[in-house]
Amino acid sequence: MALKYVIQTYGCQMNTSDSERIVTVLEKMGYKPCEEFKDADLIILNTCSVKQKSEDRIYGFGKQFRELKEKNPKLAVGITGCVIRKASGLRHECEEEIFRTMETVDFCFRIKDLMMLPDMLRKLHPVKGAENVKDLLSYFHIDPTIGNIAQVFIPIGSGCNNFCAYCIVPYARGREESRSMAEILDEVKKAAKRGAKEINLVGQNVNTYKPSDEDPKSKESPFAQLLRKIDAVKGVDRLRFYTVHPKDMTDDIINLYGTLRTMTPHLHLPVQSGSNSVLKRMNRLYTVERFKELVAKMRKRLPHMSISTDIIVGFCGETEEEFMESYNLIQDLKIDLVYVSKYSEREGTLAARTLKDDVPAKVKKDRFERLTDGMMHVSHEYNQQFLGKTVQVLVERIRKGYADGKIPEFKMCRFPIKGMSAAKANKLIGQYVDVKVEKALEWALEGKAVDLPK
Repeated sequence: MALKYVIQTYGCQMNTSDSERIVTVLEKMGYKPCEEFKDADLIILNTCSVKQKSEDRIYGFGKQFRELKEKNPKLAVGITGCVIRKASGLRHECEEEIFRTMETVDFCFRIKDLMMLPDMLRKLHPVKGAENVKDLLSYFHIDPTIGNIAQVFIPIGSGCNNFCAYCIVPYARGREESRSMAEILDEVKKAAKRGAKEINLVGQNVNTYKPSDEDPKSKESPFAQLLRKIDAVKGVDRLRFYTVHPKDMTDDIINLYGTLRTMTPHLHLPVQSGSNSVLKRMNRLYTVERFKELVAKMRKRLPHMSISTDIIVGFCGETEEEFMESYNLIQDLKIDLVYVSKYSEREGTLAARTLKDDVPAKVKKDRFERLTDGMMHVSHEYNQQFLGKTVQVLVERIRKGYADGKIPEFKMCRFPIKGMSAAKANKLIGQYVDVKVEKALEWALEGKAVDLPK
């Protein structure tokens, strides 16, 4: 009987992409997927460490894993992702904080050391089919096992050279490394042949993409060159990318909006704070004025473009006046989606070493709620433009009598499918459906399908 595995993924789109490559390795080794921890012989947690809450959630599994191992002695538990910062190996082979914190963890690996996973698993399980992984040369050469073939996440690089004061990622993932254009295009073409309609390029900072095979004669940046090449791939309808650093955003990328057929009218541009003094403490290396300039350029290209951002409230020393600068920035620029987080100190970062986490928890909570409430009104106002119009929804999921998915502007839109059989409803996933919008809510749209695909 085949050994069964579960992968639980937290965090960003990069982690989603990482998990798809982990699945490929496991299934080449003969492991089979299952849904529940209780049925698994192997559990891997692909972790996020951007926030303390995310890391604490991982530590909270200790008791559950202990109980599961009592029922299934062959159960192996592994941890990867940004929680793992120093080394990869079995518990007795390497020193890593996770082993001291969680006695039920058997192995850990940095995602860039994914190729070490087969050898670790051979020592833990009598795995058959292990010889099938000999052809896996490196992390980037692994052909991912994609969960949602219509929307594919493709890494264009790994690591980060920006040492934002609050962020652990450069320490966890290492310095920036770019994939070749040829390798990325090959993965895009394979995905398109399988039915991918939306390509999502992921990296810690896509703007600084620097492959070995860029065109030195081109006047455009390597990332702009890559976007043009992907735009020409048959079958790809939508192209998105994450994440952009404002200090590295260039005009040649902005000018592709409204020019390339696949570029969707949405950009995620993380500002982190609307206060120049806070940005300086964060080591973000740009100003609020620069952020405003970029937004103005985007809106000049596409007046109704959706722009989302990230903001951290309660960063070290943040005053009420500095917070209000962030609040007012969202209102003034009409940023229609903000991912708000409360600052949490991460051991090993610049902020942890040099700044004091001195904003009380209750103040952080209050600012989080105020900023979220303010953004909700902006989002609701933005969504009104779609009332009565027909939008194209790329269906992502079916639940509770509705199908939902994103429109090009990155807004979720749902429509009822009551009376449709489960088999027929599930066939909608990955399909385009035209929906006439009847409700424009704070966070999403709702309407009726104009014509369901057969």
